[in-house]
Amino acid sequence: MRLLRLSLLIIVPIFILSSWENISTIDQLIKMINTNNRLKTNDALYVHTDKPYYMAGENLWFKVYLRKASSLTNDQWSKSVHVELLSPAGEIIDERKIFGQGEHSNGDFKLRTDLEEGRYRLRAYTNWMRNFGDSTFFSQEIQVYQINPDSLRTEKIVLEEGATNEQVLNRKKKYDLQFFPESGQFIEQLSTKMGVKLVNQNGYGEAFSAKIYNQNDYLVTKVESNTLGMGSFYIHAEKGDRFYAVLDWDEHDKSPKKYELPVAKEKGTTLFVVKRDDLFIKVISNDGALQEGGYLLASSDNKVLYSWQCPPGKALVPIKMSLSDMNNGIIKLTLLNHKLQPVVERVIFHYKPQNVQLQLNQNTFRKREKVELSIDLKDENGAPLNGDASIAIVDQKLVDLTQKKNNIISQLIMTNELNGNIENPSWYFQNYNNEKEYALDDLMLTQGFRQISWIEEAKDSLDLQFIPEPGISLRGRTSNFWNEKKYQKAEISMTSIDKGFIHDSVLTDDEGGFTFTGMVFFDSTNFIFQAKKYSERRKKVTNNNAVKISIFELEPPLTSPIEEKKAILPKGNSLAQFEKEILNIEKIDRAFSTKTIILDEIEIKDEAEIDEFSPTSKLHSNYTARLIPDSLGYASGFNVWEFLTQEMKTAQILRRSGYLSSAGGSFSEDGEAIPSGESDIPVILDGFQVDKSLLQTMSMTEVGFIDVLDMSEGSIYTSNSINGVIAIYTRQGGGGSYVVAGLDNITSPGFYTSRTFYQPKYDIQKDEHAKPDHRITLLWEPNIIFDENGKATVSFYTDDKATDYQVEIEGITTSGKPFYNTTTFKNN
Repeated sequence: MRLLRLSLLIIVPIFILSSWENISTIDQLIKMINTNNRLKTNDALYVHTDKPYYMAGENLWFKVYLRKASSLTNDQWSKSVHVELLSPAGEIIDERKIFGQGEHSNGDFKLRTDLEEGRYRLRAYTNWMRNFGDSTFFSQEIQVYQINPDSLRTEKIVLEEGATNEQVLNRKKKYDLQFFPESGQFIEQLSTKMGVKLVNQNGYGEAFSAKIYNQNDYLVTKVESNTLGMGSFYIHAEKGDRFYAVLDWDEHDKSPKKYELPVAKEKGTTLFVVKRDDLFIKVISNDGALQEGGYLLASSDNKVLYSWQCPPGKALVPIKMSLSDMNNGIIKLTLLNHKLQPVVERVIFHYKPQNVQLQLNQNTFRKREKVELSIDLKDENGAPLNGDASIAIVDQKLVDLTQKKNNIISQLIMTNELNGNIENPSWYFQNYNNEKEYALDDLMLTQGFRQISWIEEAKDSLDLQFIPEPGISLRGRTSNFWNEKKYQKAEISMTSIDKGFIHDSVLTDDEGGFTFTGMVFFDSTNFIFQAKKYSERRKKVTNNNAVKISIFELEPPLTSPIEEKKAILPKGNSLAQFEKEILNIEKIDRAFSTKTIILDEIEIKDEAEIDEFSPTSKLHSNYTARLIPDSLGYASGFNVWEFLTQEMKTAQILRRSGYLSSAGGSFSEDGEAIPSGESDIPVILDGFQVDKSLLQTMSMTEVGFIDVLDMSEGSIYTSNSINGVIAIYTRQGGGGSYVVAGLDNITSPGFYTSRTFYQPKYDIQKDEHAKPDHRITLLWEPNIIFDENGKATVSFYTDDKATDYQVEIEGITTSGKPFYNTTTFKNN
């Protein structure tokens, strides 16, 4: 068991900032924005799965990538990630607690064979992210299909590559052509870049080409979109000009539909931006917005990176901005007037891909042949990089990876920043080139345009309801032992004696709440809690343990049903073949199994017999005497305190400690007398000190055994062991009727440890190799290790199918730059 010991009192920053109304200079504004932004940094999450969809009964393998949202570096406060599988009705049907760092940052779900077919959701979050709302959580819809052996899916003719037959057959000419002028301003006498998007009746973008005409039906320009239905063009408006567009497929209609462009304003303020290796910006204003000057801010993730002053009265201010040191992602250019109020904004996207190369030792392999996959990770300048990565290899004929709409790049540097639904966001970063760069700018012109709200939002302090968790957290509340509704401030001590010793203590808040966090372990661990009252008047912990401890888990965030809509089926006939292959694998399993029925995977545990003299709370190894009540016929007639005072060996310890004589007393280690009643009673119950009143309420029938300990053995439990210690242990398996004041315990399962993905090794002959090898996911490797040269190697064996396989790698560098790549190979 690995433990991370941290201070258990988490101090979260409280935002005590100067009044926003007192901000009078641009420097004060930038300082406040950046200070607030630094304190409000969220976590960023991405989950890589081995496939985009599954058949019921399969394993879902996943890898968690947890980073600080502002930099995507691995220095975030949180380390504990909750990963949940939600049903179509929004119910949590399975969950994992993952340590989001290192070799254990991966997990799996075994999908039950009786899951109904439908849209499921994979949700991941940290408790810190809950302060920012569930819109910041990672969420991915996953289609689960159910096999019906009596009615298999049939192969269909593909009407159009890249689209489902249902999409093709149901197309109707109900479109909306939308226009978005740069910075939201279309001004006369200026050349304006105009973004354009065509949305079909289902709300999705659709590729198009169109012609732009003026009010005299004169052809002004043409525009052609990318595959996602977005494009852009430049247009110049004179006074009184009006423009409309006609889609090319409508132009031969008797009355083609005309889509009106926005009307140009006579005057205005705008940003004209050209992106090359650097960013060239023109601040243009002829409406007096900058008559007294202004400022241009360049920000990323709501942190101001650069600022420029616009001199008063200038209609044109050219600005050059270097992009060499900018992180990948969205950059906002926000123009403010002299009163520091937003005027216009232009959003751009900056991206320099990390070069991750996948090289196979050959392109074609035989069945059960060893494959060597080399990985080479470099930056844009060819320098080696290090990072964290995972690899999935799937049968390309059975799994349509184009169903995967997001990848680690699009999720971490784009999707999290944009409003609304981004169609197929991973497309922008696959085979990245100039065309994709232009497409990203078209996306920024269209879906990146929004009201300028981020500066106003920077005023708000974060409502901190959840603390960051650097490890396993155990929470609870203390109340009056006799009245649970009355909070009790107390000192809580937490001890674990499983596979190592953990001990720490914390003072509760005024409402009795407490949290222990920072523990990192991967197996079930028992924790015992002990409480003592805290005196507000005396400002100190007392010996009074009349406290009730209640341990609880935080309720998970609210869920909602997944929107009902038909799933877009995988392209081609891969789903039908997928279903047939699953049934084929089941037939193989039956043929090579002694069982005749294929069942869900079950875990069989053989519990060891309980040693009644080795409870988990027993820490000592030796004792001077052991008393077993069952062998002492007279014991059952006493309560525990009476027995201890009557039994010679225990009474001797109590007498030396001053509990059986008014003249008696105990002695400190330096020989000084301690008056009776001021020392703690040297009696331990199930590992913790108790008081006389509790022992007087307990019957000896509840006691399993009593060990009498000398000073050295007793010192494990208490510092008051000079006269010896009496260690009492209740019967194993419970059954006692007493309620212990100031004590409670809980068993925590710890962080989840993923099952190991099965990989046969055919270089060593085994009897099990007689079984035909059919794998849909050929390889799942969640922990790729790079050397100092940015290189890694993965070895595996092919299976028995003649097919094509697709390799997918996802990861992120130590400096916070995500990367993605794919390659293919044949198995003959």
